[in-house]
Amino acid sequence: METVLSLGRRVKALRDHFGLRQDEFGIKTGISGNRVSEIENDKGGTTASVLMSLCREFPVNPEWVLSGRGKMLKGEAEISLPEVDFGIRLNLLERQMRHVLHGDAERDTGEQLARVPLYIAAVPAGTPDIAGGEVEEYLDMPSSWIRGKKNIYALKVNGDSMIDIGIMHGDTLLVEASEKAKHGQVVIASINGEVTVKTLSITVGGAVSLVPENSIYHPIAITPDMDFRILGTVLAAVRHYG
Repeated sequence: METVLSLGRRVKALRDHFGLRQDEFGIKTGISGNRVSEIENDKGGTTASVLMSLCREFPVNPEWVLSGRGKMLKGEAEISLPEVDFGIRLNLLERQMRHVLHGDAERDTGEQLARVPLYIAAVPAGTPDIAGGEVEEYLDMPSSWIRGKKNIYALKVNGDSMIDIGIMHGDTLLVEASEKAKHGQVVIASINGEVTVKTLSITVGGAVSLVPENSIYHPIAITPDMDFRILGTVLAAVRHYG
């Protein structure tokens, strides 16, 4: 009977195979050494962007990364990713990922795309207004990422307060416009007119705070005198490698 390692043990096995320290491994995958340690100890899971980074940076089998099935490293008969154009590499990786996740559900004609407005900046007073002229461009996103949700928009990340969950400076966030969110969701919020991306924390007693995912920053306690608004919940983070 095949033994399937947990995601954390798979990550550690991959790191050990290439003889990398946690901080070195983190640099390659776009996360901190502390976050690598948490993942290896199966604390909090990780994002799809981190898993795709593993498959991009190492000759690893995507199915093994996602499910633990099969061989860790790609076979000699498969395409050697470092030898092909990056655009081809990324397309191949995304198709492999979708095949593992959805099996034969993906048709050869490809997945449908949805047009999403990318805003120059979030409007502090509320949800960005398409008629307000703040759209920088429109992005084509896989419809499966949106999952039938309405009022979807995109924003660029400015800063490093969320790097421990794989949201890096310069990433594009796919956001569902909403004035409400649940504890633990990553949100776009406005505090006294200043827009930020943080994890929403709501205690049993009802205390609200915005929590950064980077140990060098402190949580922001929300008090009644603040003009605090939720502008949306983050669905995905997209990173461009030039």
